Amino acid sequence: MIRKLSVFLLLVVAIQCKEKEKTEALKDSNIVDEYYGQKIEDTYRILENLNDSVTINWLKDQKTETEKAFGHNPGIVKIQKSIEKKRNDNESIITKLKISQDDIHFYLKRSKIETTSKVYLRNGLNGSEEILYDPKDFKPSSDESYSINYIQPNWDSSKIVLSITKNDEEFSQLFVMDVKTKKIVSDTLPNALPNSLGGVEWLSNNEGFIYTYTPITDTKNKDYSFLAEAKIYYLNKKVDKLKTIFSKKNNPKINIKQEDFPIIYFTHPKNKYVLASIAGVSSYRDTYYEEIKNISQEKINWKKLYGKQEKIKQFFLYGSDLYYRTAKGASNFKICKVNLDAPNFEDATILVPEQNSSVISDFEITKDGIYYVKTKNGVEAKLFFRDHLTTKESEIKLPKPSGNINLSSHGIDFSELRITIEGWTSYKETYILNHETKQFESIDLVPVTQYDFLKDIIVEEIEIPSHDGVMVPLSIIYRKGTKLNGQNRMLINAYGAYKWSNSPFLYNYLLYWLEEGGIYATAHVRGGGEKGDDWHLGGRKTTKPNSWKDLIACTTYLINNNYTNKDKTALWGASAGGITIGRAITERPDLYKAAAIRVGTLNMLRSEFGPNGQNNIKEFGTVKDSIEFQALLEMDAYHNLKKGTKYPAVYLTAGMNDSRVPPWQPAKFAAKLQEEGNSNNPVLLDVDFEGGHGFEASANKKDKELSKIMTFLLWQTGHPDYQLK
Repeated sequence: MIRKLSVFLLLVVAIQCKEKEKTEALKDSNIVDEYYGQKIEDTYRILENLNDSVTINWLKDQKTETEKAFGHNPGIVKIQKSIEKKRNDNESIITKLKISQDDIHFYLKRSKIETTSKVYLRNGLNGSEEILYDPKDFKPSSDESYSINYIQPNWDSSKIVLSITKNDEEFSQLFVMDVKTKKIVSDTLPNALPNSLGGVEWLSNNEGFIYTYTPITDTKNKDYSFLAEAKIYYLNKKVDKLKTIFSKKNNPKINIKQEDFPIIYFTHPKNKYVLASIAGVSSYRDTYYEEIKNISQEKINWKKLYGKQEKIKQFFLYGSDLYYRTAKGASNFKICKVNLDAPNFEDATILVPEQNSSVISDFEITKDGIYYVKTKNGVEAKLFFRDHLTTKESEIKLPKPSGNINLSSHGIDFSELRITIEGWTSYKETYILNHETKQFESIDLVPVTQYDFLKDIIVEEIEIPSHDGVMVPLSIIYRKGTKLNGQNRMLINAYGAYKWSNSPFLYNYLLYWLEEGGIYATAHVRGGGEKGDDWHLGGRKTTKPNSWKDLIACTTYLINNNYTNKDKTALWGASAGGITIGRAITERPDLYKAAAIRVGTLNMLRSEFGPNGQNNIKEFGTVKDSIEFQALLEMDAYHNLKKGTKYPAVYLTAGMNDSRVPPWQPAKFAAKLQEEGNSNNPVLLDVDFEGGHGFEASANKKDKELSKIMTFLLWQTGHPDYQLK
């Protein structure tokens, strides 16, 4: 045992020594910036230059050392076999389901032996399945990996827009397929981002569609993603097939910034109006409107409908009536209606008032009335109904308790309502509601996978006081029979940004952590939307420290109440969650044994200078403002590393094609931690030189990343099967 331990320590020390030696070569690039009389040293600024050979070689060395570390860990084979087995348990996975008004089902499906999804359709729930498109046919002779990430059929189901991406890049190409002939009937339109930028909206006569085009998609270009345009593409025109209808250049009288994304909404073929919003990362948007009959004019007279101050989060337009969910004067949201023939938001009709103890998180309008979801603390969701004539509220009993509910319908001309429910221990299940009987019928196109061991899971939903006395929701999940003796491995997830609620969902991290006997927790920190608009504002810009202080408070509670101890506690987060995780381990490194951060934002002082950085100012702030500068410095994990401090083990990932978080964000943090940290805990940086943010990654790539993250966290928290040879 002593000899094995010695070999283990020697290997870890060897990895750390190599990391420090290679990091030394970067220090000649030391930069000192001065903000408002305060000098800030940025030792590893060279890593921001992704064209520099020193940077690229260092990133490649990091990748090599990371692969070596996992090569010595027998546990990774175990987790890979478990992942493969569960993947084989799923006959197929269906996503992006779109159901037309004539009940044609369009969807993506990936079988257990495939790495990417194909496009299918079926006529009705029980109709025979028909393949429409295989992405391998896009460029069959290419070595690149292509996948479909978005679909949108037109109003009569005769044609469908397909969005295809390459190598985990978010930006895609659009083309149109004729559903009957299965032939491509359009040009291929580059630089689209339908998954994030409003999608595709077909015109009411099906002669074309509207989408958002971004001219510059190279993340190394200083003007990356600037000057986006909303365009119409006409299918049958021989010339002038593309027409810009909303942009900074076309609409100089409208305050559209270069970093904004113009997005068009046309939600129903009978609508009188079309809406145009100015989008960014902000939750609320300035929105304009015009009659749909004028959309083809040379100059469109967009009129201001409402501004960000109306705090409208979700809306549906039917005819001239706009139904919307707003936080204006209602932190937990209310549902209102105005008529666009004479819109008056100050005198809007309130259809569902704000709730005291829960957030109105979703709603749908049908022929019969309004269905809406009330969610408490982001984890307990219930369904309610009000008809169009009275204000009487009735709760609809669900097929099973749910932590998260999403609604969809065909709109105000139909009675049909579809709901999707999920929880911490169950995958998405989809049902259709019979309005008359209030009974649900399962309409899942494939069986939903169930795992027997998840039947004996205990879920505790509690609230604990944070540093300032505010009560923070905390979800704790573990297997029945687990002894709360302080000796359990604990994995805590947190995010806390953009008003996104970390609602119940069977994460793969949760699934495999529970399978290996650990306890899993989610800290619903401020900055998210679990407790409404005020909860988001409580973790944004100058109040951002509440995000990681809430996480620290949750961690302390779990340790003090014998769920775990500091040597068995690990964190994981991703993207903007890197702020929360990064600052938790830099402010209280003594509380954690390890952390895994996927494509994390860790150098906030430089955030606005990276891809999509100008948009993130709306959520986090800018160095051009003295107060916001101080807030950014406070939330910057990189600049809050202190030389000689013993930090937890850290595993970081980065994608060289990431359009949201540039690879230098995690890279700079890794470099400084390797050089200045004072512990034998490994710091691994895993760079995907062909990858992006991870949204469009293939199943194989996602599984490989998952196996590494789980292996690292189980290794560091002491699981005997995951120790280095």
